[in-house]
Formats: sequence, structure tokens, C-alpha cells
Amino acid sequence: MEQSLLKTEMFFSKTVGEKKLKKMKESVSCHIKLLVIDDNEQTTTMLSKFFNAKGFQTTITNDPMEGLVLIRKEKFDVILLDVMMPVISGIGIIELLAGDNTLKDQNIFIFSGASLPSIQVKNLLRKDGVNGFLKKPFDLDDLLTILLQQTIWSSEP
Repeated sequence: MEQSLLKTEMFFSKTVGEKKLKKMKESVSCHIKLLVIDDNEQTTTMLSKFFNAKGFQTTITNDPMEGLVLIRKEKFDVILLDVMMPVISGIGIIELLAGDNTLKDQNIFIFSGASLPSIQVKNLLRKDGVNGFLKKPFDLDDLLTILLQQTIWSSEP
């Protein structure tokens, strides 16, 4: 988990309690819509199986342009977006969303197997709508915890 950067330290300082979090993990509401955009089919298949088993409504695409269309067409609670992809990168998608003023309405977590300069990651995390960076490989249970916490906190009044 130490390889992951989050928007603020406050992100993890909020706590729902271990018992409540464990219960949430066991009975995730099917109302959480997740979009996974990654050109690696093995990654999207693995994430889809994992999150579907946890009760998420998971949509996957291996085509970044299709992912951009989906983001603009539908509202997702959480978007997992790979940084390094052909045709258009995850960073390119973020820039396009920022350009048409829809980035701020998103809940995006970017991830990459490649090392990115820390200044580039920090600049991405400063953008409204980009809420975390995860370095591959990441632990699926840790990712689940982050997504559950972020979804709960972003829905609080």
C-alpha cells in the first residue's frame, strides 16, 4: 500500500471502523458502478471477476477511446484508469475530460506498472476528479477498501 499515493492524508484518516468495513466488504451494494479502462485484457478480466464477485456493477474496456465514450455517456461511481495505453493514454483521457469540464464530476483512480515521475503524479492528483494513484501490482483487498471508503465518503452530505 505504501506504493500508492492518495489525494490527501485525510483520505485515510477518516475511518469507518474495522468491523463496519469488514461488513461492508462482505455485502457491497450492487449500486456501485465501476468502470475499468486498461489495454491489458488479463488485468480487466481479473478486476471484473473480483469486483463482480464483491457485488459491483463492473464495466470493462480494453479500448481507451471506448472508455472515454463510456465516461462521457454514463455516470460511474468509480473509474480505474490505466496510464499507459496505445492510441490515447490515461493522462490523455484526463486532459480531454478536463478540457470539456467533465473531469471534476468523476472519481478516477489512475494506475500504472511503469514508474511515473512524482511531480507528474502530484500534478494529476491536484486535478478535481482524480483521487488516487496506484502502482501495479496492487493488492485487490487494499484496492477494494480504498474504493469502498472513497465511494462512501463521496456520497456523504
